[in-house]
Amino acid sequence: MRAKLGRLLAWGVTAAALGWVFWKTPVGAVLEALRHAAPWMVPAVVAALALVYLADSFAMWKTFGWFLAKLPLRDVIIVRGATYLLAAINYNVGQGAIVYFVHRARGVPVMRGVATVLLIMGTNLVLLLALVTAGLAMGGVHAKGLAPLVGGVWIGLAAYAVVVSLKPRFLATKPMFDVLLSAGLRGHLKAMLVRIPHVAALIALQLISLRSLGVVIPLAVALATLPVVMFISALPISVQGLGTTQAAMVLFFAPYAPPHAADPRALIVGASLAVQAIGLGFQIAVGFICMRTRTARGLGNDLAVAPPGAPPPAATA
Repeated sequence: MRAKLGRLLAWGVTAAALGWVFWKTPVGAVLEALRHAAPWMVPAVVAALALVYLADSFAMWKTFGWFLAKLPLRDVIIVRGATYLLAAINYNVGQGAIVYFVHRARGVPVMRGVATVLLIMGTNLVLLLALVTAGLAMGGVHAKGLAPLVGGVWIGLAAYAVVVSLKPRFLATKPMFDVLLSAGLRGHLKAMLVRIPHVAALIALQLISLRSLGVVIPLAVALATLPVVMFISALPISVQGLGTTQAAMVLFFAPYAPPHAADPRALIVGASLAVQAIGLGFQIAVGFICMRTRTARGLGNDLAVAPPGAPPPAATA
C-alpha cells in the first residue's frame, strides 16, 4: 500500500511539474526550438550517453573490486546495461539486480552488496557537492540559500567522517555499516575519485544538449548548478525526474539563452527533454542487447521467478 501511494505521489508531482513547465512554456515553442537544433545533436548526445554508461560501469567495477568482490569488467558492463532495462520498469528492481548478481557470482551476502551500493551513491553525492562548492567559489552563481545549504551539508559530512574514523563498535558489528566503516576515509576517497569520469560525462551530456540549441553555459555556472540538477532528477519524488528536472534547468539556465531567442525557456526545456528522450531510447537499446547475453539472461530469469517482495534465491544476510 505504501509503495502504491509513493508511485501515485510521484506521478502527481510529475504531472504538476510538467503542467507548470508547459504553462510557462507552450509545447509549440518547445517543438519549434527543437526543429532548429544543430544536426549533430543526436549523435553527440548518444556518444555522451555511451561515455556515461562505460564510465559508470568502470567506477562500479573498481568499487566492487575494492570493497565487495573481484568481478570481470565485461560482466559488470553487461549487468549494468541490463539494469538499464530493469530500472526503466522499476528502479528498485534495477538496483536490486546489481546486488543479486554479485551475490550469485561470488556468494557475497546481500546486505554487504546493499551497503556497497550505498557507498557508491554516497560518494557520488559527495563528488557532486564538491563540484557545487567549486562552482560557488568561482562565482558561478549567486542563488539565495544555495551557499548556506551547501555549508550545512558539509557540516553533516564532517560528522559522518568522524564516525567513519572512530568506527564505533555498535555500528561496525552491523552488516549494513560494516562496508562503510571498513572502507575508511581513504576508501571513500578512492570510490569518489573513480567516479569523476562518470560525473564529468554527465555534465558534458547536458552541456552538449544545451549547446546544440545555442545555449552556452560558463564553466563556473555549470559546476555550481548542474550537480544540483542531477541531484533533483535523481530524487524519487517524480517519475524518471520528468518535470522537476526541466523546472530546475529553466531556473538556472534560461538567462544564458542567446539574445535573439524568441523564448529562452523553450530552448532549455527542449534540450532537457531531448536528453531524457534520447537517453531512454539508449537505455532500452543497451538493456535489450545486454539482456540477450548468457550472463544477464540467468539474472533476469532468477528475478522473474522470485515472488514479489521476496529476497533473491539463496540470498543470505
